Amino acid sequence: MTDYFTPDELHIEPWPPRQKGGQHVGGGSSGVKITHVPTGTVAVCVSNRSQHTNKLIALDMILSALSHPKFR
Repeated sequence: MTDYFTPDELHIEPWPPRQKGGQHVGGGSSGVKITHVPTGTVAVCVSNRSQHTNKLIALDMILSALSHPKFR
């Protein structure tokens, strides 16, 4: 995994961003948005209720995108 990027090249944030109001006020966000800063590649995963699982899936998506020939 580190062949393509280092952790300091990634910007990881919850997705969607927290918003006020609604039935679950102050509820957490389980989605994750990861941006590979040098290339501008973005991966968003909201398919699971677990933020940890979503983060792993998004990291796999970034790795897959960066292994594409256009990034080599």
